[in-house]
Amino acid sequence: MAKRANGVRREAASRAPRAGEDPAVFHACDRKKRYETSVEAKRAAQQASRRKDAPQIYVYRCEYCGGWHLTHRRPRK
Repeated sequence: MAKRANGVRREAASRAPRAGEDPAVFHACDRKKRYETSVEAKRAAQQASRRKDAPQIYVYRCEYCGGWHLTHRRPRK
């Protein structure tokens, strides 16, 4: 795992799925930062959105892990 400037540890997004890992789940969930609660994810989204020229960051519940992730894509209604 790589350590980022804000202290959050996450795996490099450029790694490929390992043997035995489902590529769809890997792409959808395993390589992303997981937040345990929506509050924690919303706090991270607000912090990420403060950067100059940063896109709006949204929070969504993951159907694979049940945790929360961030995205720049607007959620579907």
